Amino acid sequence: MSIFDAVKAVEGGLAGGGDHAAVASGLMQELGGAGGMGSLIQSFQQNGLGSLVQQFASGQTGAIDPNAIQQALGNSGLIDKVAQRTGISADTVKSSLATTLPLLLNHVTSNGHFTTDGQAAGTPAPDSGSLIQSVLGKLL
Repeated sequence: MSIFDAVKAVEGGLAGGGDHAAVASGLMQELGGAGGMGSLIQSFQQNGLGSLVQQFASGQTGAIDPNAIQQALGNSGLIDKVAQRTGISADTVKSSLATTLPLLLNHVTSNGHFTTDGQAAGTPAPDSGSLIQSVLGKLL
């Protein structure tokens, strides 16, 4: 399943017109696929928010403060890149990431794809489409 098929499969059922699906898709594209989640985890660690990754990995996946997303991503420009890619405002991207990133990071750490410090673990990362569909399905 392609990343675009996954987005179409879930966006109709999401509140907010599918912003979460579009933002998750844009994020995966910017990261170069699900394999880029390790660098995202490392960004959280490097910017002093490794405790959030631990929280997500343990199953505490409630939405977080959108400003924490900004801090976790530092000066990477990732929010603006996803906003440009999706045509969604940077504030909306940040808010959507505050909801979807806890679920995405929980999925890749609890399923053995990445450690909580961003290192690849024994299980290969899923394809981006499957990851998005699995995670965003939890928001329905």
